[in-house]
Amino acid sequence: MITVMIADGNEATVNAISGMLGYSREVEILGTANDGAKALDLISNGLTPDILLTDVHLAGMNGLALAKRLHQDFPFIKTMVFTQEEQEHYMADAFRSGVKSYISKNVSREELLFAIRQVHNGQNYICTRLASKLTELFLRGTPTDEANTSNMIDFSPRELEVLQLIADGATNNKIGEKLFISRRTVEGHRQAMINKTGVKNTPELIKYAMRYQLLRAMVSGN
Repeated sequence: MITVMIADGNEATVNAISGMLGYSREVEILGTANDGAKALDLISNGLTPDILLTDVHLAGMNGLALAKRLHQDFPFIKTMVFTQEEQEHYMADAFRSGVKSYISKNVSREELLFAIRQVHNGQNYICTRLASKLTELFLRGTPTDEANTSNMIDFSPRELEVLQLIADGATNNKIGEKLFISRRTVEGHRQAMINKTGVKNTPELIKYAMRYQLLRAMVSGN
C-alpha cells in the first residue's frame, strides 16, 4: 500500500483527489493539509506518508518551499506537484527543489495512479500534457546539429510512434487507442525507451529525442 498526504488550499481539489484515489487498492490517504506550514507540522509530528501530493501555491509555505524542506529533512518522503501551473519555470523550479513528479490537475485518474506508482518505484514523472510543452521548448532552443549520432540508441518503429505521441501530449489511453494497443503496452514502451537511453524520466527522454533529431524529423514529415 502506498501512503499519500494531500496539501492543497482548495477543499474541492482535496475532495476530488480523494475521490480519484479512494477506489484504488494501491493507495491510502493518510491526511490532508490546507497550507504548507500545516503540512510540515503534521509531518514533523510523526505523519510520514510515502508521497506528498502538493499544489505549487499554498498559504504559509508554498509547495516548492515545502518540497525543498522535505527533500532536506525528510528525504524518504517523495514529493509530487499536482497543479494548474503549466509554465516551464515552475516545472524547472520544482525539480530543482527535489520534486519527483509534476502533473496537471487535468490528468485522468489512471495517469495520476500511474504517476504515483512511478514515483513510489523511484522514478521521476511528468504528465503527458506537460511533456508536449517541454517538447516545444526543446524544439525552440535545443541545438541538435552537434549531437554525436554514434551514441544514438536504435528505437523500433513502434517505439518511435509512441515517443512522438508522448511528445504531442497524448495520454497513455489515447496512444493505445490510436495505435490499437493496450495502455499497459504503451507504458511498457515508454519504460523500455527510458531504460534503453539511461535517462531518468519522460522529460529527459524527450530531450534525448530532440538531441538526436528523432522528433524533429517526424514533425517535419507530418
